[in-house]
Amino acid sequence: ILIFDHVQERMLTRRYPRITGEYFTYSYALVFTNRFWTLIMSGGLLLYLKPRRSKSTIIYEYSFPSISNMLSSWCQYEALKYVSFPAATLFKSFKLAPVMAMGKMLGNKEYPQYDYVVALFIGLGITMFMSGSEDLEFGYDVHGDKASAAWTGVMLLGFFLFFDSFTSQWQSRMFQRHRDLSMIELMFATSAFSTVLSFITLVHTKELGPALSFVVQHSEIHLHFFLFSICSTIGQLFIFYTIKNFGAVVFAIIMTTRVLLSIALSCILYGHEVGSTGFLGLMVVMGAVCYRIKRKAEGKQLIRWQGIGDEKAMELVQEWHEHADM
Repeated sequence: ILIFDHVQERMLTRRYPRITGEYFTYSYALVFTNRFWTLIMSGGLLLYLKPRRSKSTIIYEYSFPSISNMLSSWCQYEALKYVSFPAATLFKSFKLAPVMAMGKMLGNKEYPQYDYVVALFIGLGITMFMSGSEDLEFGYDVHGDKASAAWTGVMLLGFFLFFDSFTSQWQSRMFQRHRDLSMIELMFATSAFSTVLSFITLVHTKELGPALSFVVQHSEIHLHFFLFSICSTIGQLFIFYTIKNFGAVVFAIIMTTRVLLSIALSCILYGHEVGSTGFLGLMVVMGAVCYRIKRKAEGKQLIRWQGIGDEKAMELVQEWHEHADM
């Protein structure tokens, strides 16, 4: 996952060839590549594991989370043109707030009081981090072009949170309505829709030709596309395995560590500067996240060696979307 983060930032924020070349600006090409390989992986899992097939779902139900999932990916890729990778990564920790809001809207769900407090502190920490990051120049994108709005990057990240929270809550709602639906079948159907829709979008926006031409002309990006696809696919497989076999708490700890390592690696490799206010904001966010993990772990077994069965698929989906962004 750390390699995926690094490659994503390299592809979207650096030139090909370095220093004197041009930028790869075709975000939907990355969305298509990501969803296509996820489709292949989930199809393989369907053939290998042979889960029960749902007989109650209607095919159009898969289109809603597919569209929102595709849009959320596009928003997070585009946001990297306007904000630094560390800021975008930390901003995603605020997923808790829109997930709870969407859960209230779509499923009338109840959440513990400490979740609201944690969401408040995460929001405060993110505000401190972004205001204390010296390289964040709102109003200009990473390519040096003037943005159409001062807070374009923040707006895109906000849309990312909205679409991603809708995806997780809609999928949870599907599991509630269709008890015979398996996680792998949902992953396969969603990926199939997203692959087709992202390809149609590439063709409609006339980005398919230029994207292919860019890849052909710049040999350096070949390795990056390969790593981006493989790391995304294997990363999702390991996420699925970790949640299913070790539980949500262990997964949350791993993903929190991943956030810190990704930010540190990005700062080292790409020279992002974070001031004292930004560092304090980072600590506030991490403290709030760790406190929530501690509260969720109270009275529970830390590692679930017995795994999570298909009847807990809704929990798996919620944890996946709350912490992962692939």
